[in-house]
Amino acid sequence: MYNVICVKFGTKYDEAFVRKLYQDICDKTQSEFKFYCYTDRWDGPSEGINLIWPLGKPTLKRVWNKLRLFDIAMPIDDFHKTYFFDLDVKILKDPLIDLDDWSKITIIDSHWKTGKLYNRLSNYDVKINSSVIAWHPVKCHDIWEQFNTGFRDYYMRKYVGIDRFIVHEEIEYNTFDHSYIQSKKYQPNVDYNASVLTFEEIQVGIKDLI
Repeated sequence: MYNVICVKFGTKYDEAFVRKLYQDICDKTQSEFKFYCYTDRWDGPSEGINLIWPLGKPTLKRVWNKLRLFDIAMPIDDFHKTYFFDLDVKILKDPLIDLDDWSKITIIDSHWKTGKLYNRLSNYDVKINSSVIAWHPVKCHDIWEQFNTGFRDYYMRKYVGIDRFIVHEEIEYNTFDHSYIQSKKYQPNVDYNASVLTFEEIQVGIKDLI
């Protein structure tokens, strides 16, 4: 049994993206899972989707709401291994794989990135991507606790998003095998028979995920 959760705050993506993600995982996986959406608004039916409303202060902006998933107050089943998916990913085959190590988060290794990347304590770009994250809830509450301190607003000002926060604040992580993820933007001609396709900074409509 797995928890599967996505985050939908603001108006960039509507409920159709959530329903698409849920249905695609239903179609592709053989594993049992419970699906959640952490959101500030919802219109229409939500069959099969467990809605989690904002947990209150602190109020976070945009992508920073992902970090709230590690809050001990997040009402998901702490006994189940958990997957997070961005709404602009395409599920190609069963994405709910068991991992060797659930003691820390597992995140995407953006091995296709080049140029100046993180190699010292500065605000350089980093070689990970949080479009997909896997973790065991009881092992990772310390990530939220490290973020939700007197430095919280400083982190949100300094870093573009949670990827840089994770690396530059030295949170331990594993990475998925390269064959698990394919980048539509950087690997258009590569066929890994991957589980998940990421679009990374490409503007995606619901038709792109079909």
